[in-house]
Amino acid sequence: MRLALVTCGTRGDTQPMLVLALELQRRGHEVVLGVSPNLVGWCLAAGVTALPFGPDSQAFMTSARGQEWLAAGNVRAFMAALSAESTQHAPESRAQLRAVTAGADLVVAGVLAEDVALAAAEAAGVLLVTLHSFPVRRTSAYPAALVTQRPLPAPVNRITHLLFEQVWWRGVRTEVADCRRDLGLPASRRSTARQLADRGSTEVQAYSRLLVPALDDYGPHRPLVGFLDPTPELRARVGETGIDPDLAGWLDEGPPPVFVGFGSMPVTDPAAALDRVRAVCTRLGLRALVGAGWSAFTGAGDDRVRVAGVLDHDAVLPRCAAAVHHGGAGTTSAVVSAGLPSLVCSVFADQPFWGARLQALGVGTHVRFADLDETALERGLRAALEPATVERAGRLGAALREERGAELRVADLLEATVERTPV
Repeated sequence: MRLALVTCGTRGDTQPMLVLALELQRRGHEVVLGVSPNLVGWCLAAGVTALPFGPDSQAFMTSARGQEWLAAGNVRAFMAALSAESTQHAPESRAQLRAVTAGADLVVAGVLAEDVALAAAEAAGVLLVTLHSFPVRRTSAYPAALVTQRPLPAPVNRITHLLFEQVWWRGVRTEVADCRRDLGLPASRRSTARQLADRGSTEVQAYSRLLVPALDDYGPHRPLVGFLDPTPELRARVGETGIDPDLAGWLDEGPPPVFVGFGSMPVTDPAAALDRVRAVCTRLGLRALVGAGWSAFTGAGDDRVRVAGVLDHDAVLPRCAAAVHHGGAGTTSAVVSAGLPSLVCSVFADQPFWGARLQALGVGTHVRFADLDETALERGLRAALEPATVERAGRLGAALREERGAELRVADLLEATVERTPV
């Protein structure tokens, strides 16, 4: 069968789809990925057909406007920036979406693409399956991730999801209406979330019940399958395997370092951030390995602080003592799987949710990135390195490693979905 996997955003949004695409290809299916233009080459290197869809996420995140948005670190700024960026690229994105989904027997979409992907699937007469890396739909167990992380009564949790669903729909409904009109479909006043819920559509929850328990109200059409982590095959194909000799030598020369990395969240003042890391590590007698990601960190560093480019998390993180990171789902999974305690410094989207979850589980602590001064960094590292926290993180990591293979479970679900689809 032919499957169209559609997502947009950063590497963290794309990586789960790429992991899934490789498994589907291994089973003999034809797969095409729709991803942000800056990630097309990465997907092609992995051996998956990829087409551009949506704006260049790295260009936006590292632009002056993107940096201003990151510095603001609030939901309103996030929604406004996302809406403006989507509107600017909407006509081109609609044409790209048609190219990605042409001839598909099934469309799979990430959360940032699902609103227009539903229209494309409807026009093609096929089903849409969504893939979520955190709880997006209504639940009594947790509040909406982009609303608050404060503990709330169960009924209020559901209300926060309803409110966010309404705000999100207001932000995308014009784009959806234009997309439906281009595809020859009638207008729809119901939100994407409501339409999918009414149809009982499969909405895959690509995260672990070990980190997000008590989602009993999601039902069988929203299965929790575990994190879609990079496989050794994927890492080998994109050249992210192992540890280079220079870094291995540095790791061997001293105690396990603290890993510091913010992935696709570019740090607005890299030099100042490195100064903070160096000062705190000096006071605490620690070393730090800084993963540059999309941030403009320069220099290889020294005995105390080492800066590295592309890293194989599976190889590097087990050699670290703790991790300071942004709390994206993929990084969170990698850090927890390695058995490391965390200091999560969240910026936006699902990151505050994962920070709150790790703190609630006693395997880390959480602070907004905007509040990450030297005092907060030192306090967070001291808390993360408490013996009880380290011990809990080790136990959770061992349990999470037993769940690997989520791509197999998702591929089974997709095959079963197509088999049940009426001809």
